[in-house]
Amino acid sequence: MIFKVSIRNLFAAFLFALFAAPVVCLAKPPCPKSIISLTLASDEILVDIIGDRKKIAGLTYFSTDPLISNVVEKARGIPQVQANLEQVIVKSPDLVIVADHTNPNIRAHLEAAGIKVLVLHKIVSLESIKKNIKLVGEAVCEEAAAKNLVKKMETQIADAKAKIPPHAKVPTVLFYGAPGFTVGKRSTINDIIESSGAINLPARLGLSGYSNISTEYVIQNNPDLVLTSSYNPSHPDFVGQMFKNSAFRDKKIIVVAGKHLDAASHYAAQAVIDLVNLIFRAENNADR
Repeated sequence: MIFKVSIRNLFAAFLFALFAAPVVCLAKPPCPKSIISLTLASDEILVDIIGDRKKIAGLTYFSTDPLISNVVEKARGIPQVQANLEQVIVKSPDLVIVADHTNPNIRAHLEAAGIKVLVLHKIVSLESIKKNIKLVGEAVCEEAAAKNLVKKMETQIADAKAKIPPHAKVPTVLFYGAPGFTVGKRSTINDIIESSGAINLPARLGLSGYSNISTEYVIQNNPDLVLTSSYNPSHPDFVGQMFKNSAFRDKKIIVVAGKHLDAASHYAAQAVIDLVNLIFRAENNADR
């Protein structure tokens, strides 16, 4: 027996099967109730977006170091942990936040123990910081708070830019860090310098990321300002030595707090504020 099936009947059968099929709803993963942070960036993000501190099972030891942390007071009373598997696993967290460069073995062992691991994006710009804030916010069910934090960061940067005198000279800036490196494009320091109304000289000269340089490079390229960080743990007298170095004798050196300039969280916005104040104060003083 041969059945003739029209295209109309086939289409009707398809629609019936489509709408009659059961709808499968993917349940949203439960919100974590015990979170461990193994990066200073996530330390600073978590304490600023999570209202219930009991959910934070551990922060890094950096979180209470006043030289590098922006959340010392907020972090007090929260347990501190190291990137030690036994120490982390014994706390039975349901979420651990790690950096992109964290030892892969640590991540693998945590996941093997049934612990969810959130890997932050590599920090190469202010935009990547914003992405990480949103990423953490989604992972801990604090999306609104994370969006507000990003908005606050953007507002702080915009307000700082608005304070730049309209006809001010645009200075060239060269970052010089211990023991002797600079930064070009694809770095937060580049974005901080450019957001501060200045020109990141190494970036304009074609450098990208971090590059070792000599003092001769500084002399040869002759920046208007030399920027450095106050935080140099492996070379504690680095800034003092810079002021004594003949290569910098005729340069204006500006020092920004390491906890701002080196921040991998929303506190990097404070470095823009610092730099705008220091750059244009230096420029104004130079014109007098």
